[in-house]
Formats: sequence, C-alpha cells, structure tokens
Amino acid sequence: MNRRSAVFAGVAGLAGLAVAVPLLTAADSGTAPAAMVPPFPTASPDASPGTGAPRTLRVMPLGASTTAGVGSSGFGGYRLPLGRLVAAQSAYAIDFVGSRAQGPMEDNQHEGHPGYTVGRIRGGVDRWIEAAKPDVVLLHIGLNNLNRGGDPDRAADEARELVDRIFTLRPGITVVMQGLVPSTPGSKDQDISGPIAAYNRNLQRIETREQGAGRHFRFVKAPWLTPAERADASTPAELADGLHPNDTGYAKVADAFFEAMQQAHSDGWFGM
Repeated sequence: MNRRSAVFAGVAGLAGLAVAVPLLTAADSGTAPAAMVPPFPTASPDASPGTGAPRTLRVMPLGASTTAGVGSSGFGGYRLPLGRLVAAQSAYAIDFVGSRAQGPMEDNQHEGHPGYTVGRIRGGVDRWIEAAKPDVVLLHIGLNNLNRGGDPDRAADEARELVDRIFTLRPGITVVMQGLVPSTPGSKDQDISGPIAAYNRNLQRIETREQGAGRHFRFVKAPWLTPAERADASTPAELADGLHPNDTGYAKVADAFFEAMQQAHSDGWFGM
C-alpha cells in the first residue's frame, strides 16, 4: 500500500474522524477560542429593502469534517474566508447558524459533524433546520461514504433525499452543494472512472432536477487542491493531511461557495 492509500485507508476506519483534530473537544463544549477574529459586519435582519441596508441571511454550513474546518488553523475552515468575502460586498450580509461553534471568529456557528455519512446527516437535519431556520444551506457531504468504500451512486441518491428533505422543511430556502475535491486520495485524480468523479457527476444531476421543480438549488464544482507530494516551491500544498484542506485550500472552497451565492443573489433567490 503506498503512502496516499495508507492515509486514505487509515482515516476510513475512524467513525469520529479523529485525524489531527485536537480542538474538537474544546469546540464541542461550546467554548470559543480566546483570541477572536473581529465579527463580520452584518445588518439588521429586519432591514427593509427600501432603507438601502443589506438583508442578513441565516446561512447554515452543513456537512462533516470539512464543514467543521478540520485541517485549518483554529477550525475556521471555509467559513472564515467566506465570511470575509461576503463582508467585502454590500448586497447582503450573513449570519452563520448551527448547533456547533468552532473557529477563531465571533460568527463561528455551523452544522459540521466529523465522521458523519450522508445518512447520519439526514438523521439529524430535521431538528437542525427547525432550530436554526436558515435561509441558505451550504452542503459539503459524501466523502465519508466513499472513504469507507460506499457506492457513489447510492451516496448520491442519499444526498438527493437529503436535499429533498431540506426543501420540504424550508420550501423557499437556497441550497448550494459543492462537490468533493477531486484530488483527495482514492479519487484517481480527475479520472472519470474514479468514485469521487462519479459521485460528483450524480450530484450535478440533482441541480437539473431541483431547478426544474422551481427550487433554488445550485451545484458547485469543487476546486482542485494540490496534495503535499505534488507541491513544489512554486505550488504549495493545499491539503493538510491528504484528505482535508489547509488554510490555502479552504480559501479556494470559500471562493467556490461565494461565487454561487453571488449568482443566487443575482438570480433573485434571496428575495431582495
């Protein structure tokens, strides 16, 4: 077994996905780190379109360890750079929501559960959506299914069922689903025969189905991230451990989500 395969296989058997996650215990307690990044500028949720003030959207990052920010500094994940990108524009503001709090910023709530498969996320989504009442859900799911040898077609079917349930719970919601990074171990890079590539193709088909039903759903292709063994002086590594992005990688994930949110705003999905 080569080194990349060993990393992939070693992570696969850990239901808690406890690879280099020493901060999870503190975060699970709900205690935020002492050194905080200043909060992202937000507007009043009651702001009227006529006042010129941007509406604040309740945004739920939903998924597993990538959503929680495993591999990033202080577990800010993609949420930290995404919050900064949104704060730099004036059309809308965001408030991250969820039952968990991790990250070196004040607005650090999310619904990321390391080790969770799509089915386990589906099992908790009713109570999470009911409690947080999000306007937008950012989905990044499925890697734990494939990481454990799951069938990509079945995993995509479960993802579609999860999406359908979210829209049933919140009919007017916007859902942005980002595909899995195609350069993680086991993906056979960008080979069209790889399980991650097959899974991502199936996710993309969900977009046609949901938009055809008049729902605000968008699939976003994941960025290519450079593994450590391929990095050189001019191309730094963008994966922290062969599976999770590092800060540079998460910035790319944030860019992809931000572009989709900007398009959703342009399309009038945020009701502004």
